[in-house]
Amino acid sequence: MIKVLIVHSTNNIISGAEYAVNDMLAEIPENIEIEMQTPGYGPLTEFYQKQGFKVHSRKFSGVRRKYPGLYLLTSRFYSNWLKKNGFDIVLCNTFGASFRVSLAAELSKKKLIIYTREYFSKQKKINYKQIRRAAEIFAVSKDVKDYFENIHPNVEVCYDTIDIDSLLERIKNHSQKILDSKFQNVGFVGRITTYKQPDLFLKAIPIVLKELPDTRFHVVGSAIDQEKDFENSLIRLAGELEISDKVKFWGRRNDAVELISELDVFCMTSDREPFPRTIIEASLAKTAVVCSNTGGCTEMVDDQKTGLYFDVNSAENHLDLAEKIIRLLKNKEEREMIIENAYLSAIESFGGKKQVKHFFERIVKVAESE
Repeated sequence: MIKVLIVHSTNNIISGAEYAVNDMLAEIPENIEIEMQTPGYGPLTEFYQKQGFKVHSRKFSGVRRKYPGLYLLTSRFYSNWLKKNGFDIVLCNTFGASFRVSLAAELSKKKLIIYTREYFSKQKKINYKQIRRAAEIFAVSKDVKDYFENIHPNVEVCYDTIDIDSLLERIKNHSQKILDSKFQNVGFVGRITTYKQPDLFLKAIPIVLKELPDTRFHVVGSAIDQEKDFENSLIRLAGELEISDKVKFWGRRNDAVELISELDVFCMTSDREPFPRTIIEASLAKTAVVCSNTGGCTEMVDDQKTGLYFDVNSAENHLDLAEKIIRLLKNKEEREMIIENAYLSAIESFGGKKQVKHFFERIVKVAESE
């Protein structure tokens, strides 16, 4: 039996990374036992408890600490706890989680896996220290793996799995309309944070409205407490652009997939997204996608076949985004072609259990390695 502790960096966010792990663990092999850890009790603790996992809501010190030596002291206590509970592997679900537990895993001689879903700063030496402590890096996309090139010898692509059957069932059973279907509807769905660039989405809206005034826009998602100022700035920006009556801010919703299914166009505007899960959700919901031409987007969207790219690094990126939105809204034949291709591609690439099988095979290989 291989006992794995999956460590999370926060206790108050249930986002793509957390849903992805939950989907990955829907069928756990008999030779593997999984427990969770969150840094204190919160919504994420409750989420995993409801899924039937044993969750340790332990607070532990990160590298950035107020008192010198506290991180080493708490890491020693934590390493003893890891040994006492018989864990073989500590798997950090996000690079950020590794800062809390990497030293303890090293002290207790437990194998450390970092399931990285983000791009770390290559200017900070402390990041390299965390990476060196890992036995293996699980990269959520080829783009993330390439980012780690020549930094760690063992980097394996482990795509997130998507519970396609569940999503399709939700979409099929969705009957209560959320959006006004007399308009064409375009949306942004995701956590409100700077790198996802919802402000870029807003800046494209006035250009679209000049061509297609009967279009309505939707921003779905909310910010963590530290980024509430940014979220509030979006509402001010909508006012400055004189589009407040054309765009609705929905906040975080549990029926985001159902809402996506009512959109005519879904926009992914991140400057570099490691694994844009919402692109797959939009494809399964038969909603046309416009996305950035960087990061994991290019692994999920074949330009002009399963979606349209816009040049996110252009000085006039909002103009390019608007142009692609207008193109899809005006050209129903092209939009329907893209929708059908994207749906089939999502089923083929992310259906079945191949990602799950690969994920657990890598865990076993790390556990058995010298």
